[in-house]
Amino acid sequence: MSTRTWAIFIVIGAIVLAAVTLTISFVRERAQSLSSPTPTRLSIAVVEATHTPTALPVVSPTARAPLLYTVQQGDTLGAIAQAHGVSVDDLIAANDLADPDLLAVGQTLIIPVGDVHAPTVVSPTEVSPEPSPAATPLPTLLPSITPSGPPLVEIGQVLGSGDVAAEAVIVRNRGGVVSLEGWTLADAEGNAFTFPSLTLFADAEVRVHSAAGGSTPRDLYWGRVNPAWDEGELLTLRDAAGEVVDTYIVP
Repeated sequence: MSTRTWAIFIVIGAIVLAAVTLTISFVRERAQSLSSPTPTRLSIAVVEATHTPTALPVVSPTARAPLLYTVQQGDTLGAIAQAHGVSVDDLIAANDLADPDLLAVGQTLIIPVGDVHAPTVVSPTEVSPEPSPAATPLPTLLPSITPSGPPLVEIGQVLGSGDVAAEAVIVRNRGGVVSLEGWTLADAEGNAFTFPSLTLFADAEVRVHSAAGGSTPRDLYWGRVNPAWDEGELLTLRDAAGEVVDTYIVP
């Protein structure tokens, strides 16, 4: 065989070897691509939590608190009620007074100015079907009257006797609180003054004027045209039961 023939066989063999090598490489790569798992793309859904704000309770306005009044010298329950525009019955009920004629200087009275309510919580949204219990108001402690001993009422002085415009009898109380309603101040000639509803406090006094005028807790007017008391006569002060409390000789 000639040299040229061998050369042809060598070239053909090289071509076949190259083709086989390429085929093997292609098959290997294909097998690897088929055996490798395809990565799965995961989708992550982000859920945004929603928050519903809780409605805050709304507090209704509170009603006005009651007025407090301290009893002064010469005050009466009727005068206090009239000054504050309330009735005497409402004043008695608000303070649970057993005797409306019995007042003490420094005593604190409740003046009713309207209903007092505890604050009510109102919710805009229905949170619970059960209503909230209402707050129980605390009881108000009222001061008790502490008289400074038994009453000691006396005729202190007679002024201007014989002159109806100037005539007056001073009645003093040097003991505890006393009601003078129904008491009398009289002489032997039948002139008698009857006291109206009046509370006389400790160390207080009231003047009984013989002339006419507008009565106050400190000054009472008889409404006479002529004077009642004469010089040298005996005046007698009696309580509502007719018992003699004090006597006095007009100077």
